[in-house]
Amino acid sequence: MESLVEWLPKIGAGITFLVGLIGFFKPRLMLDPLNIALQSPLAISEARGVFGGLNLGMAIAAFSLNEPVIFTAMGIAWATVTLARFWSMAVDGIGFKASIPPLIVDSTICLLLLSPLVLN
Repeated sequence: MESLVEWLPKIGAGITFLVGLIGFFKPRLMLDPLNIALQSPLAISEARGVFGGLNLGMAIAAFSLNEPVIFTAMGIAWATVTLARFWSMAVDGIGFKASIPPLIVDSTICLLLLSPLVLN
């Protein structure tokens, strides 16, 4: 039986997969609550590619190849997303209160994916 530390990255990849499915098939479901207006077919296509395609591709690669380095790369990517949130607060004037939910989601996925490095 695999230990919890071995399962945590798979849970993170599963969440990434779900984020990718939503971004791929229903990008408005993800972006409307954030007040990101998709006002043209090109905008919807970009959202599908970035929020759907990248996340789905990373998760599928992680599950199909099942290599720890891929889960680590995904964790580093989510860590960079989290860093970008802090940068946006400093540069774009996004308030901390508005940033709390995405910071929790992004950092949780990051920690799940990097848990073997942190907990071993």
